[in-house]
Amino acid sequence: MSETFYQMTDRVKQLKKMLTDETPTMSAERAKLATEAIQKYAFEPPVLQKAYMLDYILRNKKIFILDGELIVGNQADKPRSAPVFPEYTSEWVLEQIDDFGKRKSDPMIVTDEDRAILEEYLPYWKDISFDKVVERALPEDVKHAEESGVVTVGNRDCGTGHVLPDYFNLLKRGLNYYKEQCQKKIAETVVDSKEKQEQVDFWHAVMIDIDAAGAYAQRFSQLAAEKAAAETDDVRKQELLDIAAACAQVPLKPARTFQEAVQFVWFMHVIMNIENNGHGESFHRFDQYTNDFYEADLAAGRITEDKAIEIIECFFIKVTSIMKLRDKFYSQSFAGYPLWQNIIIGGQKLEDGSDATNPVSMLCLKANQAVQTSMPTMSIQYHDHLNQDLMNEGLRMIQAGMATPAFFNNNLVIPMLMEKSGCTIEEARNWGIHGCVQPGVAGKSDGRPTVGYVNQLKCVELVLNNGVNPVNGEQLGPRTGKIETLDTLEKLEDALYKQNDYFVDMMLRGFNVVGSLHASRMPVAFTSMLVDGCIDKGKSLQEGGSKYYESGAFCVSVANAADAIAAVDTLVNQKHVLDIQTVMDALQHNFDGAEPIRQALLKKAPKYGNDNAYVDGIAAGIVRHYAKNLEKYRDSRGGHYVEVVESQSMNVSQGKCIMATPDGRFAYDAVADNCSPAMGRDTSGPTACINSVAHLDQKNAKDGCLFNLRFDPRSIQGKKGRMVLDAVVRTFFKNMGEHIQINVIDNKTLREAQKHPENYRNLLVRVAGYLAYFVELDSEVQEALIARTAHPPDF
Repeated sequence: MSETFYQMTDRVKQLKKMLTDETPTMSAERAKLATEAIQKYAFEPPVLQKAYMLDYILRNKKIFILDGELIVGNQADKPRSAPVFPEYTSEWVLEQIDDFGKRKSDPMIVTDEDRAILEEYLPYWKDISFDKVVERALPEDVKHAEESGVVTVGNRDCGTGHVLPDYFNLLKRGLNYYKEQCQKKIAETVVDSKEKQEQVDFWHAVMIDIDAAGAYAQRFSQLAAEKAAAETDDVRKQELLDIAAACAQVPLKPARTFQEAVQFVWFMHVIMNIENNGHGESFHRFDQYTNDFYEADLAAGRITEDKAIEIIECFFIKVTSIMKLRDKFYSQSFAGYPLWQNIIIGGQKLEDGSDATNPVSMLCLKANQAVQTSMPTMSIQYHDHLNQDLMNEGLRMIQAGMATPAFFNNNLVIPMLMEKSGCTIEEARNWGIHGCVQPGVAGKSDGRPTVGYVNQLKCVELVLNNGVNPVNGEQLGPRTGKIETLDTLEKLEDALYKQNDYFVDMMLRGFNVVGSLHASRMPVAFTSMLVDGCIDKGKSLQEGGSKYYESGAFCVSVANAADAIAAVDTLVNQKHVLDIQTVMDALQHNFDGAEPIRQALLKKAPKYGNDNAYVDGIAAGIVRHYAKNLEKYRDSRGGHYVEVVESQSMNVSQGKCIMATPDGRFAYDAVADNCSPAMGRDTSGPTACINSVAHLDQKNAKDGCLFNLRFDPRSIQGKKGRMVLDAVVRTFFKNMGEHIQINVIDNKTLREAQKHPENYRNLLVRVAGYLAYFVELDSEVQEALIARTAHPPDF
């Protein structure tokens, strides 16, 4: 293993510079084309409306090939530009348009031309875009609970997303194969019912979308050929001719070379993102489905290792160019322009579980360490016999402060996935991530980890106040007893669980409304075609077309909730150091004049993250109860609801609705991120911290637990430091943790980046299940990252 890192070529440097030098923009082009299309095809059923809309967009949108590009295909009419999807959401775009360029979180420039187009076309969608349809359909109690911050209901202004395409078969078959399957299905079907007509409509929609994808690729083939004819540099001329040949072949026909395979994957990905405004579209086991093409090219002398890495780097730059427009709330809650586009490498072979590491596995890491883009998110599937060179290279990148790759634990994920989906062990070994940490069977799953969250610390606040929201004095949750009567841990936990159950039921009632409306109003045929089962059933993903499907519900602020319950039980109920009225008075006044009370709550009660069985057990109990309660429910497709312990950077927003709490937290401060300890409270070293997180009994969270850990770089230098990181990952996974991602960076660097952002444009950090450029983050999110404990090693 080399002690140096792979470097970008001049071509890739220039492409990356074009990408990162510009502030993202908003693009009005898609909004215009979508409106024109819907006016032409409004009479068609929704699945055909969406298909004709995609066809119209792909045939009429602006396309371009940037200087030096090896992989082509653009989402918007400008690089790193966010399209507007008026069929999903429109009114808030015009309401907030004056603030997009100057907002603190994820600003986006709006040109005068784009603004004029939006002001012309978006009024057509007033009151009829999907978010407005959902708003009218949601129960009033659900909307009211959302306003309080105790719950959210997700997936209301975008497509369902979170797709694991069947790239293994797509690359070998080409899209024409799927068109023939649809033609055969239509020929065999006698339409004698509403259900059969809906199937035929779906198959026709798939065929329309396949022709549209072919036309889109052909436009690039023609453009590349035209540019080649005018090119005077012989090397670039041949590259353009190769691009033209690749786009003439894929995606309608099978890929023949490594470059064609990567181009095929990119075409599928960018068209999905043009179609459905989702996120969490995954490349899953990229090394497994591209390696045969690479090795065949290598043997035939068509490619070198360096050229393959350069192709992957160009691909990564294209992935980072995908953008999504979010409103003011979600731009902070999901700060850093993330789309959770995950690539996972390594893992196990399907047939016998042996190590699946192959040459492309290492190429991906080399490309990742060279280009250092924020997307795609790179992860390694860990198992007991993982190739040590791959493991070491990943750890070396983390040690160098690249904040990538993350690690996932096959020893937990595979049996957990079999339990939640009922898949075979061979299918489970072939898993990928759809989102941040949510495992699904590659090519066969539709997991929607977009249900919403229940804010555990807000539920604790309601426990303290007998269901009354202290922010406004109204009865928000159920009456679970006056706090003076909750004089044992069991009573406190029971009250918390009752608050939880009440709001989980509310959240799921809301999400089933959303899911049903997606099925009836927003089925997407192109994306559905890419997942096994949809064509056979004649159903979209939104209707339950995939072989496996479930929905993930978020359990958030677990650490704060456990710390708060532990503080009340320890200091009030057990040790009688404080009386509850004194605590409540201090909370009501945000500890003003009561700093000794706050210090007692902070320092004299145990905190999650320090390997304390008592408080860790409280946290595990919350996770266990949440998962058990979800088992009673089914989503709009009949799928299971499963738990995910994850918040993204929403932990900043989640704190804004909660007054001071017994864990010592000030009013409206951020809550803990994901399943990590509350910021700065894991004071007993990394071993204690990872033990606490593992003690959550993570098998209960079948959609995953996202864990951030941070080290001071001075403490893990050299070979010994790498061994420390290796021990951390292995110990955590031995104790059945699912996922770990590690930032190695000191506060001095982060503070300097805040003062001089122009000097730190390429500084990447792990926010949650994604990477972001630190200087592009909202200042409050930056502060929450800085507040994370920077551990010294104790291995």
